[in-house]
Amino acid sequence: MKKLLVFSLLALCLFSCKKENEKLRIFTCGIRHESNTFSTLPTSEANFTIARGADALKDQEWVKVAEKEGVELIPSLHAYAWPGGVVERTIFEKYKNEILEDLKKAGTLDGIYLDMHGALHVEGYDDAQATFIKEIRDIVGDKVMISGSFDLHGNLSPDFVKDINILTGYRTAPHRDGAETKARAMSLLIKSLKKGLKPHIETVIIPILIPGEKGITEVEPLHSIYAQIPEVAKKEGLMDASIFVGYAWADLPRSAMRVFVVANDAKHAESAKVEARNLAQQIWDKRADMKLDVPSGSIDEMIALANKSEKKTVFISDSGDNTTAGAPGDNPQVLDALLKNKTKKALFAGIVDADFLSQCAALGVGKEINSTIGGKEDKTFGYALPIKGKIEFLSPGSIMKTDRGAAVIDVDGVKLVVMKARRSFVKKVDFEEVKLNPLDYKIVVVKLGYLYPELRDLAPEHLMALTSGFCNLEMTSLPFKNVDLKSYPLDANREWSAK
Repeated sequence: MKKLLVFSLLALCLFSCKKENEKLRIFTCGIRHESNTFSTLPTSEANFTIARGADALKDQEWVKVAEKEGVELIPSLHAYAWPGGVVERTIFEKYKNEILEDLKKAGTLDGIYLDMHGALHVEGYDDAQATFIKEIRDIVGDKVMISGSFDLHGNLSPDFVKDINILTGYRTAPHRDGAETKARAMSLLIKSLKKGLKPHIETVIIPILIPGEKGITEVEPLHSIYAQIPEVAKKEGLMDASIFVGYAWADLPRSAMRVFVVANDAKHAESAKVEARNLAQQIWDKRADMKLDVPSGSIDEMIALANKSEKKTVFISDSGDNTTAGAPGDNPQVLDALLKNKTKKALFAGIVDADFLSQCAALGVGKEINSTIGGKEDKTFGYALPIKGKIEFLSPGSIMKTDRGAAVIDVDGVKLVVMKARRSFVKKVDFEEVKLNPLDYKIVVVKLGYLYPELRDLAPEHLMALTSGFCNLEMTSLPFKNVDLKSYPLDANREWSAK
């Protein structure tokens, strides 16, 4: 009996030592997309950028975290598409099945890292994200820990959250901490595995539906509330906290603001719940203060305001056709208004029209073009606008063959950038590629809502044009059917408490 006990203890020691010396094995994958259910432009395979295997690990901060900790990464498919309409079912299933097959072949795993956005919606699915993670769980069981990083504009349902162990979201909007958030998700996963933690997530869903432009973390009231997150995460028994503004242009039951607090284990669930409720209540109490942080109004009002401004350059956002939130980007309404107002020294960057760009390429620099532009994808709000102008720039042939092909046309004093594929001007390099300096112009129009960090830091002044489109900023004007219709501001008199 004594020999048996000694043998058992020795075996246990050898097993423990082996486990301690073995590398942790973490599988990585992701299908990242922000899906606008109002947009009539579906997101197809052509819209996705794919990284597989070792390519998915290049130049990633979360990979450096894993390498530093001696972790073995088993990378699968990482898919990303620019925000757009609902994802086509066939491509989602193709990517999902590839990941699941890789997972089955991955061998024994300790953890899984999900590189996600959180607002993915797929044709024919009630909740594709929940389906995705459930099928992962069906393969690996409950003992493998799953951690995920998300955009704070994600909409994570209870069905999704019940199958994930750790989740963390961006803490900045405009986003400045994407790489940091992904690294944190990996770090928390490794820490939990090495310390034998059993993470527990507490969630509070807040019945608020606001666009990201009213959920900016650099201004009040959210600035002070988000500033509390690091301190909450440091409290005894807790590891992380996240506030999700949510994605408002998704007419789905899961669209709402949320607070998540992750505890080390279920023993600290009550502490996590208290902190989550506290943050949620603060947000609810300040709901009426979450407003646009820049002057806003009709495009004609914003053009007039910009012309009166003492600032040398004024940026105007064409918010309804915001391609970074899923709009098609080919609505010419603001260009139309600039021309009707006889605006000079203005830059419109830009509009998507591959056919018009082809016409420009055929004519060449220095030639005049007389054609119509816009309304080819967005047939709900867009229309074909007749324009006549001089072609001043064409991308070099090597660039023109890619989705970054562009032309610059002078139309009655307005510099118009025409793009081959849907994207937005969000960085200085976007202007530099077409040989333009935005600060050379009095008015610069971009198809954005809030300005992305580089432009936000660059712009002397910023105005928001409340234009029509699939990203309309007035929530009460959108044809919602499936969201909680009692959410604020759809129901301005809604009563609610996080307690």
